[in-house]
Amino acid sequence: MHAARALLRARRRPAARAGRVRWLSRGVAALEFAIVSPLVILVIFFSLEIGIALWADATLEVAASRVSRLGQLGVEGDCTTEVRKVLEDTMGPWVTSMDELKIDVRLYHPGEPAEDVDWSAPVCNAGDRGDMVIYHIAFDRPSFTGILSWLDIPLLEFRRTVLIQNEP
Repeated sequence: MHAARALLRARRRPAARAGRVRWLSRGVAALEFAIVSPLVILVIFFSLEIGIALWADATLEVAASRVSRLGQLGVEGDCTTEVRKVLEDTMGPWVTSMDELKIDVRLYHPGEPAEDVDWSAPVCNAGDRGDMVIYHIAFDRPSFTGILSWLDIPLLEFRRTVLIQNEP
């Protein structure tokens, strides 16, 4: 009889230990979650930040190529209206006003310094036929999620330069 009790006690101990280990593992899972979840959230925010920045950069690329194409081919009628319309249509989601866009146009002749073109009115017919024209479009924007401000990056700078040769 004494041996039967000892055998029953020995069988119960591993079950009791397993229950205790299972209860302790709940605390370990909560601790792992507390340690890993901030890192996962940071990775998600950085991924969003990079994705949105790449989208804004791609939009700026499209705007620069459209404006340079207008400049390359020339526009019949009011050039200012056409360029502003292209910029507003393309860059509308990223800038609140066209004043935020920095636009620079320069004529380039190989072997000579680039000439500034007055951009007070957008230039669609800069230079003569066959001349090379440099279009530079840029805008600055604060971080989209705010997470880059932790790294002392207050503004994201988006810049695009396009060099074209006017149609001969």
